[in-house]
Amino acid sequence: MVAWPIAEVARMSGVTARTLRHYSEIGLLRPAWIGANGHRHYAEDELLRLRQILVLRELGLGLREIGEILSSQADRLEALRQLTPMAAADFTATGAACVANEQWRAAYERIAAGLAAYQRDAITAYAEIRLP
Repeated sequence: MVAWPIAEVARMSGVTARTLRHYSEIGLLRPAWIGANGHRHYAEDELLRLRQILVLRELGLGLREIGEILSSQADRLEALRQLTPMAAADFTATGAACVANEQWRAAYERIAAGLAAYQRDAITAYAEIRLP
């Protein structure tokens, strides 16, 4: 498993190591593993979750709200899929909204250049592979 130390994650994400430790303490973002020396390491899943946290923070949500959203996100997506099957075209349109919506695009771009387009392309690829 590829994992990055807390200092590298802090540098890449633009948040401090102290912030990452705080996120861990409140259960928002746990490291993938903690070494015998106490150093925290983050794998890809944690980096993706951190990206979600940072986007939601940019949109003005508090940490409690972000925790609630992220903890129930999977359940909500599954419930929505069961209620209304989503066609690939509709799902792709959702991805396009990441770039078309100025507020969302600006939030993504403040985190990392090209992130909004990456998100859109990832959603499009998922739609092509997984959805009817």
